[in-house]
Order: sequence, then structure tokens, then C-alpha cells
Amino acid sequence: MNGSSMFDVRPDKKGVKNVARALLVGSLIVLTYGYADLQAHRFGLSEEQVDTLLATPNAQGGEPTTGEDFRTFEAEAREDSAFLIRAVSLLTSGTMLFVGALFLLRLRRIGAYLSTGGALIGLLGGVGASLMVRESARAHMQEAVVTTYEAWVYICGATMGLCLGVAALPLLNLRARMALQPLRLVVDEESE
Repeated sequence: MNGSSMFDVRPDKKGVKNVARALLVGSLIVLTYGYADLQAHRFGLSEEQVDTLLATPNAQGGEPTTGEDFRTFEAEAREDSAFLIRAVSLLTSGTMLFVGALFLLRLRRIGAYLSTGGALIGLLGGVGASLMVRESARAHMQEAVVTTYEAWVYICGATMGLCLGVAALPLLNLRARMALQPLRLVVDEESE
């Protein structure tokens, strides 16, 4: 065995494909949340869903949040288009992550760029819209319920930040970059 071959950098096709599989799963989760926000913008929650949502926080004591308070919050969040902005951001992000992951499975560099761009859109739009929803919740609901919407800001930021880190990995790692675009040396024997 030659001493220099031990230190040769080889393409990591398996690692890129594992990243692509993780992004596929992540894209489905992001698409699910985007669809849920689209439904929240279009229809809102039913009365029984509101009762279920408010049951636990209202049982903790203090002043309870009423169904009317929730409907006022929901109306303001819709008027500000907070649910719609988050839905569009997450649906766009999830789609780009999904398509990018499919390209990454085929070891195409465009997949890494699509996935990274999609995760960035989801991070900025998702966190921004979640902050808008949280502000509406603070204006109309009691603290126990507001904590739920505050947690969604962190959940959205953490999820999309993780997707961004995973999506950018094939662009940052040398072995992964080599797998995406293998170097091909062409030797012209006639010129020698």
C-alpha cells in the first residue's frame, strides 16, 4: 500500500445520500406544518378543537382564556396574514427541500442549492410569521396560552435551522462536494 493513498480524499457518495434521505423526511414534516397553517388561515379551528386547545392551559389556574378571546386572536392573526405567510413560507420551503433531496439522491449539486435555499426561506418566513402570531396571542389571550405560541417560534426556528444545517452540509464538506461534482481530468496525449 502506497503511503500517499492513505491520505487521499475520496468522494463520500453514501454520506450525501444519507443527507438526502434526512432532507426527504424533514421536507414532509415542513409540508405538513405548512398545510396546517394554510388550513388555519382558511378555516380556523372548530369549536371542539378550540375547547381542546384551551382545556389544559385553563386548568392551570389564573384567569382562563375564553373561546371568544381565541376567536379574536385568530381573526387578528388572519387579518395580519400571519398564518398565510407562514403557510406559504413552509410550503415553499418543504417543496424546495423535497425536490432538492431528490436531486441530492442523484448526486446533483443543484439539489444542495435548492435545499439550502428552501431551508433559508422556511427559517426567515416561518420565524417571522411565528413572531406575528405570538404578538397576536399576547394581545388577546392569557399567559398560559401565549406560552404555546411562543414555543412555536422556537420550534419553527430550531426545525428550519436544523434543515438549513443539514442542507448546507454537502456544500461545506469537501468529500461531499467531491461526490456531487467529481473531478475529471482530461489528458490530451497529442499535446505531450
